[in-house]
Amino acid sequence: MLNISKINSTTPIFFNKNIKKNVDNTQNQNVSIPKELQKASCANMQAYHPSFTAKKSVVNKDIKQLPSPQKQLETVASKLDKESIAILSKLQNNGILSDNNSNDGSTVLENLYKIATEPRIIGLDEKLILAEVIKALDNPYSITQKFGDIPQNVASEISQETGKEFPQEAYNVVSSSCVVASMEFNLASRKPAEFARFAQGLSSNQYSVEKKIKTSDISGGFAESLWKLREFNTDCKINSWDDLTINIQPDRNAIVRARVQTSYKDPNERSCIDVLIQSALLNLGSQNTYNALTDERTGKFNPDKSGLTDFEKNFVEEIVFEMPKISVVYQNLDENGYLIGYNCQPNETKQHILKSLELGQNVIIGYTHLDSNNKVDGGHEITIVGYEKDANGNGFFICNDTDDNIDKAIKISEEKLLPLIHHAGISQEALSKDDVVVEAWREIVDEFKKNFQSEKQDNVN
Repeated sequence: MLNISKINSTTPIFFNKNIKKNVDNTQNQNVSIPKELQKASCANMQAYHPSFTAKKSVVNKDIKQLPSPQKQLETVASKLDKESIAILSKLQNNGILSDNNSNDGSTVLENLYKIATEPRIIGLDEKLILAEVIKALDNPYSITQKFGDIPQNVASEISQETGKEFPQEAYNVVSSSCVVASMEFNLASRKPAEFARFAQGLSSNQYSVEKKIKTSDISGGFAESLWKLREFNTDCKINSWDDLTINIQPDRNAIVRARVQTSYKDPNERSCIDVLIQSALLNLGSQNTYNALTDERTGKFNPDKSGLTDFEKNFVEEIVFEMPKISVVYQNLDENGYLIGYNCQPNETKQHILKSLELGQNVIIGYTHLDSNNKVDGGHEITIVGYEKDANGNGFFICNDTDDNIDKAIKISEEKLLPLIHHAGISQEALSKDDVVVEAWREIVDEFKKNFQSEKQDNVN
């Protein structure tokens, strides 16, 4: 769900100076290992993941001694059914299993091996987790934001255990997880080893994943980075002047959702790994106030109880992908949510996106739904992964939508999409020298706090 804040209509932060039931418990211990998995291979895999570039392994000094890759592969395969083994074989041939472009240098295979051999959260199934991670790595477009239903018997059990009435808001949730589902997609498609590491850590008994980042990975410099981390109530350890350790963790209710999806998942619903990763990222962006049961949050930066605002989304992106970004606001909305203009020309918006793609960066955009009077009545977040022209010279953005029930890329004409783009996280290197960026984080946050407190007071009165 796109969350449009009032501040965006009055304080644009970009302008151009030239303008104004389902667990398979089959034992697979005796499944034979196909020949494809009995030899190492690192073939180019552009046909499957156009955006992925395999990274040759380096020694990871932070992980404990593991068996040989061949032994790891055999162990993982012994937990899989025939279909998943075939996918695993494809991942090996494509070089994905040996990719170690993760925060701690661990490979995809090493993280799969940990999932197969180390304890998981009670109620989760390591075989199903492995199958889900492998499926997402093979086809990141299968990742979805759609919530599953919570059966009445599960709700009753929860009520009995907690002694509290099960919240009615948890039934038939309409997902507001498009932002974080898009980030999950980017992890699986751009950084498969980091995706596998998230899946491993969040489903383990640690129920968290640590990221070591630089203060320079967060836009604004050292003091500004520390200020943001504090304001977002981030679980953070300062190791040195420029080194930080961030602990990312879902709220406890995400375990309930993950268990439900383990046993009662229907077609086109989130997997248990989708639940854990998306909940963790929403919790990080909402200042640790997210409730995965109801898909609601509080937090001081957002008067709405769902989704993330554009700068909350930007903060999470910076930490997850270890890259400072500018939250560029393209539409100019008045205080009542009417579109009254743009902060730059459509072609400049297009160039920001194309430059990002050229740099190997997918672009998560928030776009608005407008009524006949140009008033915003909703919005959505999708990921732009490419661009192409047809025989007539018409341009199309290649996109992923985690809410469309389509497990492949879709095309949207630039003529249609560009005027609807409200915001995007753009790296500084993708902006041109003529772009003037105003990073007014303190003013924006202070304004949000004032608006939020004012609305709370009005509700009391």
